[in-house]
Amino acid sequence: MRAALDLALEGGLPHATVERVSAVSGVAKSTLYRRWPNAPAIVMDAFFDEVGPMIAYDAQLPIIESFCQSVGALVGALEGPRGQLLRELLGTAQADPDLREAFVERWIAPRRQLGQEAIEAAIARGELRPDIDPALALDLIYGAVYYHLTVSFSDIDRCFVATLVDRVLSPYLTARA
Repeated sequence: MRAALDLALEGGLPHATVERVSAVSGVAKSTLYRRWPNAPAIVMDAFFDEVGPMIAYDAQLPIIESFCQSVGALVGALEGPRGQLLRELLGTAQADPDLREAFVERWIAPRRQLGQEAIEAAIARGELRPDIDPALALDLIYGAVYYHLTVSFSDIDRCFVATLVDRVLSPYLTARA
């Protein structure tokens, strides 16, 4: 996976072919194909393995700080070549049903689950009101981030992240109830 990610970051998604990944990693093509349907799927898994731990929620922080930290880390991780690579993966997933399914199963669903769990934990500890819709809150926050990344191609700074998270979650803080 490291070879696939390095190749993709070096020359874009088309540069990371199964043949190149096999040659650089020393892993047989047949072994790669047993685990992944194509090279973009290898790159996607490598990308997610690298970025996933960087964007974890911190249960020790208040919910708004935890989300600001997580979203800010995602934005930071997607600057430069990683952001370009994610755009390429998303674009390829539009036409590749296997990659699209893998994208949802390995990135979107697990991230949504972790976000929902963070919000539910904040509700359980009395920090957020129970009338918040966790799925909608996640859509509002991450929808804005992915919009900036894939549609407007505009930069996102810490101020934007803080404002976004505050506008979505603050109305549900119990202190403001």
